[in-house]
Amino acid sequence: MLALIVLAVAGIAQSAVLDPSLTEWRLIESNEERVMFPLKEFILEVKSFLPDVFDTNPPYGELFRTDKSSTMMMLLHEGSWNSKVGRLVWNTIKYDRGYDVNIEECDVRYEAYSSFPAQGRKEQIWAWNFFEEFVLLTCDGEMQYSQYFNDGDSNPRKPGLPEKCAALGTAQVDRIVFKHMEGFYIRGRPMEGVEAATTPGLSTTPTASAEPDDIVYDKEVGACSCWTPECSYCNNLECTVKQDLTTSDQGVQVTTKLKWKKLNTIVLYDQAGNELGKFRFSLSGIYLTGCIGCQAPRALRKMRAVEGKTAWTFALKDGVVQIRVSGEVVYELELKGECKEVYSKVRRYAFYDMTCEDTFLYRASEMEAGLFWETQPNIIAD
Repeated sequence: MLALIVLAVAGIAQSAVLDPSLTEWRLIESNEERVMFPLKEFILEVKSFLPDVFDTNPPYGELFRTDKSSTMMMLLHEGSWNSKVGRLVWNTIKYDRGYDVNIEECDVRYEAYSSFPAQGRKEQIWAWNFFEEFVLLTCDGEMQYSQYFNDGDSNPRKPGLPEKCAALGTAQVDRIVFKHMEGFYIRGRPMEGVEAATTPGLSTTPTASAEPDDIVYDKEVGACSCWTPECSYCNNLECTVKQDLTTSDQGVQVTTKLKWKKLNTIVLYDQAGNELGKFRFSLSGIYLTGCIGCQAPRALRKMRAVEGKTAWTFALKDGVVQIRVSGEVVYELELKGECKEVYSKVRRYAFYDMTCEDTFLYRASEMEAGLFWETQPNIIAD
């Protein structure tokens, strides 16, 4: 089996090559190593190891530096080793003050992880997943960081932002320099069934919602992420909810904390379990794979002031995409042509980048949850 094509540090300009069937880990043998890697065609996985001795709050950690023994760095290039478009820095540990992960072209300061990586285990599996609109970083399947490219930071100390962040989103990264990662491993995993939304959506005017008062919700269930090894990274039908969203008046009601950058994501499938696309939204944008990619309307953006978790509903009845928040329709768009045809086949869905603390309202009258919800502990709230 072919491996990643690794070049000498001297660097040679040529097209990126990655064996599509690559499944083997490759050892990074030096402190600086160059690899041809088409970043938007493959998920980049990194196997790192927690240091035996580390300090989560070193004296100089109060400034802007981090401990190199726990730091990983990637320099992203497009078309040439002389054309750097991004620098990513992240750590094998969680710092007390949040100096954990940073994209130089997007973040003015380091962002904090959601939790200690891999719950403190020695071996860690990181995954960088680049889309046109945003990038996700997970560790052992748990989301640790996300960045929306059209929402980069702006600060006079770092001129060129947020334009550089937007440029990174459109860049066709095809080569990477790995630094401070000697002894770690890398591999590429194909993005099967994954694509980013590119077609502009239409702005809408919020309307009143017709929420019947006599709907009986059977139970509140954890909206656990399907992006886990147990769910074969969203490819296990037992991790889906069976429901015909195209005929449902109520859609799926979810309760999460709405944020400006973090995307709420529902993976949509046909009856056989083939992925049709993803519905994603945050307070800044709304996306439906291949059909919608637009700024969030004002009615949705104003929810930024809401503290705590918010109940929101995603509906797809008769080809009309609708988002309702607290009973108010904040976004609505009727799909046309091929988009309507594709998403008329939705019969299943699963939750992506959510935790079991996030919930959805399970209705036995029109939903059928897979065995995943019956076998996992602490998911169903009585």
